[in-house]
Amino acid sequence: MQTILDSLKEMSVADWIFTGIFLFIFLFRLYYLLLFSGRVVFRSRKEVIINQKANQPITVFLTVRNEEDSLRRLLPQLLSVKDVNYDVVVVDDYSLDNTFTVLGSFKQCPNFRFSSLNEETRFSVKLAQNIALKAAQNDWVLSLPIETTEVDKDWLNGFSINTTTDNRNVMMGYSGIKNKPGYYNLLCRTENFLQQLKSLGYVANGIPFVYFEDNVAFRKEEYFKLGGYGQLTKEAYANLELIINQFITKKKTVLLFNEHARITKDVETNRDDFYNLLNRSFRIEKYLPAWKRTFMGFDTFTNVLYSPLLIVMFVLYFKLCPLLTLLAGFKIMLHIILLKITLNRLRERKIFLSSLVYGWLIPYFKPIYKWYFNQSAHRNRWKIKV
Repeated sequence: MQTILDSLKEMSVADWIFTGIFLFIFLFRLYYLLLFSGRVVFRSRKEVIINQKANQPITVFLTVRNEEDSLRRLLPQLLSVKDVNYDVVVVDDYSLDNTFTVLGSFKQCPNFRFSSLNEETRFSVKLAQNIALKAAQNDWVLSLPIETTEVDKDWLNGFSINTTTDNRNVMMGYSGIKNKPGYYNLLCRTENFLQQLKSLGYVANGIPFVYFEDNVAFRKEEYFKLGGYGQLTKEAYANLELIINQFITKKKTVLLFNEHARITKDVETNRDDFYNLLNRSFRIEKYLPAWKRTFMGFDTFTNVLYSPLLIVMFVLYFKLCPLLTLLAGFKIMLHIILLKITLNRLRERKIFLSSLVYGWLIPYFKPIYKWYFNQSAHRNRWKIKV
């Protein structure tokens, strides 16, 4: 302790300025960890409601294209949910296989309706979603991807229960990716998890937005108040996320970030799919208000600076190593604890170490790749205009 005090007394004005910058960034990163990741852990815990009967109606909607096998697997499971007042709407996006025939085989189910697009069009997913939302008979709608392979028995019940109050307009569940062999599967699962953790952390702190439409419920009137997609129809990388981000608020959003409200998707996880995850997040962020993008930029900036500054502090102020080790160790342990609790709650297995390492490395890669992606998008627009 005396050594540390002596070192502090010997520091020059420049040393104090540099140390002050480091302490500011350290405190901000600690603040982010406690109030963003930490608040997700504790706030979402309050929303775990099981062993209660749901009575508020909700519409689950899907858009599909050439998915006859997936429909044969998913629809029987989806249409057999008990003790929930719900219906299912499926819109066939001009399939060329037997998808429409498979849909017709379920037409006797009283809570099932389907439609289809009769011609191929650009941005047809958005058009199919618009048809599904118009067909929904209930105030609340829930977007479910056809790739879903696993849902908890209380999944739909948990969403329906949380529609009972009028001061809510969005409910966010977790959408995981099925664990399969392969390096890119691990990368996609990790990026998918961290994006959703970040999104919910921002919601919990009054800077709300979503990265994913999957397993997100909302009041359909909010969609139609905005006039549907409008000028956003031509956005290639995102769909309902663009609409939800225009009306989502902290006070009216429920965070169902737990094992009961999660779904698991069996999706492709190759190199292109990983980069598409990043590309979509960049496009979604582009449409956010400037003040949200500014805070996100500051978050990224401090995250990038923290580790290099810590290393420099160790090198320049060696006598402060015990204090620096204590500060850095406390932050690391807190990060590990919060991450472990979150992954256990979501039943996300085998991405703990990858989330730690990836979360440390990706802030240095993303800004570079984001610049490259934006430059490529700009060049492509120029070529189209020419």
